[in-house]
Order: sequence, then structure tokens, then C-alpha cells
Amino acid sequence: MSFIYRDKFLYYTISIVLSILISFPILIILILSFKTTTEIRFDNFFSQFTLNNYFSIWDLEVRTNKNTFKQSLFNSIVVTSGTVILSLVINVLAGYAVSLLKLPYKNFIFILLILPFLIPVYSIIIPLYILLYTLNLNDSYLGLIIIYTIYVLPIGFFLMYNSFNSIPKSLREVAILNDSSELKILFSIMLPLAIPGLITLIIFAIYISWTDYLLAFIIMNSADMQMLNVTLSKIGFRSIYPYAGYVISYLPFMIIFILLQKFYFKSIISSS
Repeated sequence: MSFIYRDKFLYYTISIVLSILISFPILIILILSFKTTTEIRFDNFFSQFTLNNYFSIWDLEVRTNKNTFKQSLFNSIVVTSGTVILSLVINVLAGYAVSLLKLPYKNFIFILLILPFLIPVYSIIIPLYILLYTLNLNDSYLGLIIIYTIYVLPIGFFLMYNSFNSIPKSLREVAILNDSSELKILFSIMLPLAIPGLITLIIFAIYISWTDYLLAFIIMNSADMQMLNVTLSKIGFRSIYPYAGYVISYLPFMIIFILLQKFYFKSIISSS
């Protein structure tokens, strides 16, 4: 019995220590976001707090290119929303078709959709940029949305494939006997049962499109089209504003993940 208590004590002790180590940088950034440049001293670190950083950063111009934090935030919201919507449409339809429908060359289609996972997207940045430039899609929302959707495709397809594959096929067979169309079966029966995989796909698509820096930096060239992470990197750490920007940028994503984490872990367990 003592071994059980000892193992539990070690488990909780290690968990608490790791949580503190992981949370400490986040806490420092949160505190710095409420401080002014002159107040960042250890002896004055916890004395005064201000919200001026959060009000001032919205219209802050980044160096001399007339790009503002507010415009960059809007750009990131547009690209992230487009990536999530397009990823949902493609991966839900592809996962349903490959897992449940009788398709010719189904195994080949499965491998073809999973294959991009083996190719690091950053290793083909130059061909991607040339392709977007040829199609006149560089420096545009649509071009970056397409790149991020391709980035999400293999993981998203695999998640939805496993989600639909874990649902009893008898449900679809009964619906077919009742003269239900495939779209009706998908949206009325299968999709509600695949909510964990769907939520995981949404979280992954948001994570890829919201946190990426390199692709956004290369593809979005003009000042008014830059993404939020690129804009924050150009403000520079000599100013106090990036810390407020980081909080505004990542707090919504953290809240979404915390609220939906039970679906995320449920999907990961079922996929394994």
C-alpha cells in the first residue's frame, strides 16, 4: 500500500513542478503586459499595473510601413476562419467517402491523402511560393488559406477517417434502407457522432493557421496583409507593447483549447 501512495506522491509532485515551470514564462509575459517600459525593474515589478498597453497597441504603427496591430489581427482572423472552414469541408467529405463509401482505388486515395504528412511543408516553401506567384495568389488571403489547408489535410483527413470508421456501419445501412441520401446520412447521423474528431480538426486548423510565422512572412509581402505573428515580431522587444499583443493573440486560443480539451483527448484516444 505504501508503494501506491509513494507513486501517487511522485506523480503529483512531478506534475505540479512541471506545471509551474511551464506556466512561469506565461505568467511573466502576462505581468509584463500590464507594465510600462520604465517599470520593468525587479524592485518595482509588482508595484504598479496599467491597461494602457492594451489600449495603445490597437493603432500602433509598426515601424514605417503603416501596418497596425488591429489590421494584422483582422488578417489573422480572416485567414484562420477560411482555413478552418475549408479544412472542415474537405476533410469531412474525404473522410466520410474513403471510410464508408465503396470507391474504386480506395487504398490508393487513402495513401495519396496521407502522403503530404511525410513531406515537411517548410522544405517546399520555394516551389509553393513560385506556384502562388504564377497563379497570382501570393500576398492574398486565398493563397495562404490554401497553403494552410494543405498543411492540415493529412492529419485532418486521418482524424475524420478514424472518427467515421469507428461509427457502426449498420446506422448508415438502416438509413439507406429508409431512402436517405448520403448527404442527409452524413449531416444527420454520422457527423453528430463524430463530434470529438471534428473538434480536434478545428483546434488543429486554428493552431496551424494562427501560430505560423514563416509561411505568413514569406507569402504575405505587403504591409497591410501581414499576419499577427509577423507584426508582433517587427514591434521589437525594446517596446513593452509585444507582451500585450502576445496576450491578446494567444489568450483566445488557450481558452478555446481549455473549453474543448475533453473532445480533443477523446478523439486522440479513439484514433489510437
